[in-house]
Amino acid sequence: MTACRPPLPGSFVLVTGLVAVMVTGLVACTSATPEDTPENASGTAGTHEPGATTSGTGATDPAASRRARRAPPPMLPNLRSLPAEDVQIRPADEGGRELRFAAALANVGTGPLIAVPGDGPGCPTGQRRTSQVIAVDANRNGTYDRGTDPGGKRVEAGCMLDHPTHDHWHFDASASYVLTRPGDAEPIAATDKVSFCLRDSRRLAGERWAGATETYGDCDRDSTQGISVGYADVYDVETDGQSLPLADDLPDGVYCLTLTADPNGLLRETREDDNAAVAAVRITGTQAADAPSTACAPAS
Repeated sequence: MTACRPPLPGSFVLVTGLVAVMVTGLVACTSATPEDTPENASGTAGTHEPGATTSGTGATDPAASRRARRAPPPMLPNLRSLPAEDVQIRPADEGGRELRFAAALANVGTGPLIAVPGDGPGCPTGQRRTSQVIAVDANRNGTYDRGTDPGGKRVEAGCMLDHPTHDHWHFDASASYVLTRPGDAEPIAATDKVSFCLRDSRRLAGERWAGATETYGDCDRDSTQGISVGYADVYDVETDGQSLPLADDLPDGVYCLTLTADPNGLLRETREDDNAAVAAVRITGTQAADAPSTACAPAS
């Protein structure tokens, strides 16, 4: 229905087609549809959103306008510890024996883990404040491309330290290691804050990661650290810190070795509930061997 109001005194109404507008003053009468309004009509002062499409009549597609205004979605990493590899028992330097193993932090998310060192409060003396850079999907295709998907905002993400024996800088609290008995959460041995130099050490297996590109490698004081999508940061069995002490009176049997990535939740990820991996290990004196994984499966 057309709604009309009397024109103001001293003004007159110009009628063209179905639209009546006041040449000087307010709108007097209109039967225009929303598509005919200045905000939407082609050739008027209305703004056309970048990237928005128009219909055959020249009107802006509202859905396209909303898509154009929406910020590109973030592309977050998803860190997972892979099950412990190359598990061994060796004599400990201080006497007794220790369980040694290789560990890997894998990124199975949609975006890279990017950690940038900087200065600022909140870290112990001699350490550096760390920011995580969140990449964005600029072209909205769901696949990270370093050339087209830039880094977006930065968020605080803990500290970096100069590792005393590795001779380079590490991101602190990258992982934790715990040895338990099956069905018992009480730790037999644990280290709750293992630091890593975050870098691309090994491409993940599988067709999904065949096109993954290695990017990160340096861990100097000022270098950006990270793990690319489809890569893992690997610390082999010989690396300092890749061990847990075993008590002299620990009986032979099957034990559960749990490795957890980002145990303190310092990093933004797509998921936080899949960071841990468990390996069942049979310990017999000075020997370690794989045990059936069912021994350490969570209770249903």
